[in-house]
Amino acid sequence: MPCEQGYVFMDGPVELTVRQQRIESGAGPGFIVEPTGGAHELKNLTKRSVPMLRVRVAMDVDAEAQQRLANQFWPGLGVKTDETPGLPLPRGTFDAQELTWRKAIHGGRGRIATRHVLAPRNFYSNWTFLDHAVLSTGGSVGYHYHDFLEESFVVLKGQGLMTIDDDTFEVGPESVTWQGIGQKHGIYNLGPEKLEFVRIAVKQAYKEFTTIDLHDDLSVRRPKCSILH
Repeated sequence: MPCEQGYVFMDGPVELTVRQQRIESGAGPGFIVEPTGGAHELKNLTKRSVPMLRVRVAMDVDAEAQQRLANQFWPGLGVKTDETPGLPLPRGTFDAQELTWRKAIHGGRGRIATRHVLAPRNFYSNWTFLDHAVLSTGGSVGYHYHDFLEESFVVLKGQGLMTIDDDTFEVGPESVTWQGIGQKHGIYNLGPEKLEFVRIAVKQAYKEFTTIDLHDDLSVRRPKCSILH
């Protein structure tokens, strides 16, 4: 099945080569989305190991539509690859300076800075959001769930407590969580520093997602055991 694929990197720059063209993510944590789901190669341009998360989202298109999409991004394949530039791939870095601070969301506490890095108009599949967020010390994204939407959180910096379906556990840099459709979840910043993370959201095909808040700021929840020191 045709897929839209993307990567979230914990560091960078990272280079993606597809159809004889090279695209860089930029310095620091970043992302690249490759809408056509074709064969490609990744190269770490840093001198450090770079943890990453690969995302693949099915596209409801036939082979002909998939080829038209590929031609949009990679014109002249096998003939004149440098004659006509393709459409720009969604790629970039997660820059905390671009975030906007506001009151905590979903019944949480404290403040949160957020940005829709990529929105539904940027995707060809049901991939819905790629968000960047920072929680203030002692802040939280309150307990809630979504109908017809699943998510992953990727922690970039800080230490926090993630709660999914009443199971509370510790998260830190490079932690990745998954919250399925209808699963209750939220995240609390333990401090002492800000908690920075990326949110990846994918909705169910042919459905409109909703969000239901559960009026719990998660500040009193603690894990049954601790692994962070």
